[in-house]
Amino acid sequence: MVVDADALNILSEKMSVLGRCKGERLLTPHPGEMKRLFPKQKESRAETATQFCKRFPVTLLLKGSRTLVTQRDRPLSYNTTGNPGMATGGMGDVLTGVCAGLIGQGLSLYDAARVGAWLCGRAAEMAVFNNAQSEQSLLPCDVLAHLGEAFKEL
Repeated sequence: MVVDADALNILSEKMSVLGRCKGERLLTPHPGEMKRLFPKQKESRAETATQFCKRFPVTLLLKGSRTLVTQRDRPLSYNTTGNPGMATGGMGDVLTGVCAGLIGQGLSLYDAARVGAWLCGRAAEMAVFNNAQSEQSLLPCDVLAHLGEAFKEL
């Protein structure tokens, strides 16, 4: 299951649920949602993500500049693609859909999160650099329009 947006906000009110989940979970919070999920953490993003996964049995994709992906007993992974234009409503929905699709094709949650973050970030780069979009005007549909190219590059 991929958990994003309002589901993260609901989860933040009852974190004990994560310890009782029957299946695997991929959480995809942005920094504000992460603060609600894990409010007492004051360390770096990397340390926060690592500590969160030590406490809860989930895969975590922490969105933001240099998106992080981690899971208990797996290395912390940094995504190197993307641009500030991705900080707009709906981009997380695209990422969630791409990750869910990759999971449906048999990738582990950890690998789906890493590949999904890379693909969406690369598609956003292509939209800006290859198609004369700007970071200020980038929309989720621009990322969707370049996903095929990003898959081919992958």
